[in-house]
Amino acid sequence: MSLRIGCCITPHGFGHAARAAAVLEEVGKRIPTEFVVVTTVPEWFFSDSLSCSFTYHLMTTDIGLVQKNSLQEDLQATLSALDDFYPLAEERIGRAMELFSGCDLILCDIAPLGLVAAERLGVPSVLLENFTWDWIYSSYLEGCPALQPHIEYLQEIYGLATHHLQAAPVCRPIDGLQAIAPISRAGKKFREAVRRQLRVSAEEKLILLTMGGVEGDEYAVAPLMEAKGYVFVLGGQGDRVESPGNLRYVPKRSGFYHPDLVAASDLVVGKAGYSTLAEVYAAGVPFAYISRETFRESAVLAEFIRREMRGAELAGVELQNGSWVERLDELTARQPGGDHCENGADEAARCIIELLKPL
Repeated sequence: MSLRIGCCITPHGFGHAARAAAVLEEVGKRIPTEFVVVTTVPEWFFSDSLSCSFTYHLMTTDIGLVQKNSLQEDLQATLSALDDFYPLAEERIGRAMELFSGCDLILCDIAPLGLVAAERLGVPSVLLENFTWDWIYSSYLEGCPALQPHIEYLQEIYGLATHHLQAAPVCRPIDGLQAIAPISRAGKKFREAVRRQLRVSAEEKLILLTMGGVEGDEYAVAPLMEAKGYVFVLGGQGDRVESPGNLRYVPKRSGFYHPDLVAASDLVVGKAGYSTLAEVYAAGVPFAYISRETFRESAVLAEFIRREMRGAELAGVELQNGSWVERLDELTARQPGGDHCENGADEAARCIIELLKPL
């Protein structure tokens, strides 16, 4: 049996793409599959993440939230973009149907367009999520009541999904639906090999700073350079790999695979976003995390970190002014845990293949 599976992904950061790619990779390991990926997340991200065959189509599938930077959203710009995008134009739906033509199933994380296309094509759809946009937008209604029509419209579309997978940490659990474990991409290289490539000695501690692939972040680097015995990887920074002193600037596409950087680290510092959380959870590495106070998902992720991981919360200002460096000894003293052997990508892949067995 050979399958053709479509994948429609929101462009909101790289986290949803990482989660979807992890599932596609596991499906591809189990059964010959041709994947059709539709999103505006760059094609290289999937080339780096997938060893299986896929075709890529650049298309806006969703709005999500317009960001000022990784910690601040722009509500008015978001509302304007939503007003332009929804209701979905017939031309856009038709184009999606063309791209997904011949697919046996369409996986959506959490782009509504794919669910509409699947319903029109008469093929099953799988909604993969730990939150949906209607739930996120509901938290902004007091200050932005004009979001209400979009919430109602999206609720209707999400209801089209023929199958539903929720991955922990789940923001709005559904009665009768068992959540699967956090979904993360598997690493490719051994920890020591990555550390050698970054020129980190056995005596030094490696700290990864990562903010989820959103532009506009600034770090205070002077305090980092003064921290003896530590090497800092600044993820998503610069245009090429550079190594001034104890800093390692690593751009988004650098030859270093993000799950490998996480597993090679003694501490990860960054935004509490889904894919970073899942990769840190899988590696068992201590996590110094920054929450987004105005983003509804953040409280759920922070609670999971406190309950299930070796985490410590930082204030955003600590990262900006570098004062968190004064806590390095405390943060890195948290003992790493063992790798979590359960990856929700495995269970999601099994579910998808089971759905398509009659084919």
